[in-house]
Amino acid sequence: MATSSIINFNMNNNNHSKIQSENTMNSTVIARIEFPNQQPQQSNDDKLQLKNAWGTYFYKADKQRDWKQNVIYITSISYIEDFWSFYTHTYGLRDLSNGSDYMLFKKKRWEDVSSRGGGKWIVTIDPKRRKHDLDGYWLHLMLLLIGDMFDAHLSTYINGAIVSLRVKGDRLALWLKKIDDLNIIKSIGNKFKDLLNIPADIQIIYEYHETKFDDFNNEIRLII
Repeated sequence: MATSSIINFNMNNNNHSKIQSENTMNSTVIARIEFPNQQPQQSNDDKLQLKNAWGTYFYKADKQRDWKQNVIYITSISYIEDFWSFYTHTYGLRDLSNGSDYMLFKKKRWEDVSSRGGGKWIVTIDPKRRKHDLDGYWLHLMLLLIGDMFDAHLSTYINGAIVSLRVKGDRLALWLKKIDDLNIIKSIGNKFKDLLNIPADIQIIYEYHETKFDDFNNEIRLII
């Protein structure tokens, strides 16, 4: 069975799928991730393996700790069942406070060396829409990534994604490796916008991790 079929099957049959952003989990705002007692683990032989292994992380701003200390590793995801366990047992975005991030990255480190010199496509969402839209966007994006729904060529340039809750605007960011071809960067941006069904009147912006400037000392950014 293809991965995309696996994802569709689980979304249609799993009581915990929340693509409509409906999170019925009773929870409080948290500063760290806590997992309830889990059921006995299923044998890997019975699981549906993903093309890539992923690492999941949580960030909570704490001014008394440095940035790296605030990043908490949650779990790894190699099978579709792992993903739904992770998603079911973490708190919905509506229950988190400003300054919180969730991260999903290939391999086991959020900051892979291949991200150096790369950048990220960013869509900013009005915090007023957090309750109704942000959970759905984030779930949709994670499924697109683990399901390898960007075409095979473009997927090789994608490292992961971060959702950030901020007072001035929540953000979804798609992280890319270093890419010298602007056409590839634009193709990924267009695919990102199209697959997430982002309205045409909402712009997405590509920012380089290491700021670049043009001949007139203006920061180089791509906008779609």
